[in-house]
Amino acid sequence: MVSTKSNVKQKVAIVGSGMAGLVTAHLLHNDMHQRYSVTVFESGESFSLDSASVSIEDESREIVDRIDVPMRAFAEGYYKNLINMYKYLGVRFHSQLFVYSFKKNAVSEAWNKRSKEGYFIYSSNNHGFPPIWPEGINLFSWLIEIIYVAVCYLWWSLCCFWIPPTVATNTRLCESLDEYIQRIMLPRHFVNFYLLPLLSSVATCTHEALLQFPALDLTEYKRQSAGGDHYTVSSVHEVQKTLGSGLKTRFSTMVTKVEAIQDGRLEVMWITEDNVIHKDIFDQVVLAVAPDIAGRIFQPLGKATAQIPTTMVHSIVQGNGMKVVVDDTKASGFASKGAKAAETIHLRTSASLAQTESIHVHVSGAMVTTCPFSDVSSAPNVLRSVKFLRALRTPRSRSVVNNIFGENLVSPVIDEKQSSWKNGDDKIWLVGGWCWDGMVLLEGCVVSAMRVASALDVDIPWHAL
Repeated sequence: MVSTKSNVKQKVAIVGSGMAGLVTAHLLHNDMHQRYSVTVFESGESFSLDSASVSIEDESREIVDRIDVPMRAFAEGYYKNLINMYKYLGVRFHSQLFVYSFKKNAVSEAWNKRSKEGYFIYSSNNHGFPPIWPEGINLFSWLIEIIYVAVCYLWWSLCCFWIPPTVATNTRLCESLDEYIQRIMLPRHFVNFYLLPLLSSVATCTHEALLQFPALDLTEYKRQSAGGDHYTVSSVHEVQKTLGSGLKTRFSTMVTKVEAIQDGRLEVMWITEDNVIHKDIFDQVVLAVAPDIAGRIFQPLGKATAQIPTTMVHSIVQGNGMKVVVDDTKASGFASKGAKAAETIHLRTSASLAQTESIHVHVSGAMVTTCPFSDVSSAPNVLRSVKFLRALRTPRSRSVVNNIFGENLVSPVIDEKQSSWKNGDDKIWLVGGWCWDGMVLLEGCVVSAMRVASALDVDIPWHAL
């Protein structure tokens, strides 16, 4: 616990400026006792939270849409702390309806001529009922499919509430999603063409990777978000601007090493864009980066973070007759107003690749494709192509993460030589979507940032909301 009586501010370095880094920086910077001098290090030219987003203008040079990349939709119930923070900060968000169009990827031109891609259309929270009849499917087949999907989805939902996944013990890891769906005997056709496409659009990974997630991640997501609305913020840029206000920042700086020194403080080394190496001493360091990067920066973490898998996620923004707004001042002033009409998300699944690409069609007509089957970034209508690193989950990595954050009540000894380093040791802290026992989503960013603030005796103003 940090004393509130000290007049000397502690120097805090925060490496990374995504949601987790900015929330941590905001809380420490606004400490009511003003005990912390915060510096944010970011390898890019601006805060990374909104760096991939893009404003679109049409041929009349009027801004018609602000595209957040990746999509920042959040579900009521699961994102309790994120929503409370937005309310406290005065960030505008609104309910967003989605229409999910399930499609099979055409394996050949001949197949595509004989059969239609679409096989099911579903409205979030059943706001459009009955389901829309897909083109090219006869009425009887469609009705049978509706009954089949309804029964399977009901069984999946009941299992999430009443048949808990097997937890970790002293002799085995927790149950994976693949093991769980086999145990509850969920039909494979439903799993491959309905459940995994929908869940993989949230987790942004392949079906194979998703099946290795801890089953508890997915069942808890279902339990907590069931029946709740989906929301989107008016603009992630607004969130970034609010959280980053007043912060001391070092952009275009790559932190390469953090090392504990003899007096109990920390030496931070970084390289600027002119390839000059710099060093400085800090009292606390917060690593708001992907696990493998954290392991490279702070050597004692290397062995643990090597057991946490990551994947590179590709997102492409496309729009016919549109172009990116170059004037940042003009773009930053744009924000979507009020509730939007339902937006369509096409979930196109390839059985051979065991992967689903998600195509989010905005009201403006702009499309965001995530996890595309092929790289179309050179196509003429591509407005933005970005790749970002995302942590994945497995029963083993869950045990590793919970061990770091002291949340392992019972777990197997998976490695007798596993590092005993805990979050906060050496005054080094980890934050991020992967730094909690749950899905790698924005809620984890906020929860892990709040954990650091609490450990440093900083008040969390939205806690009481």
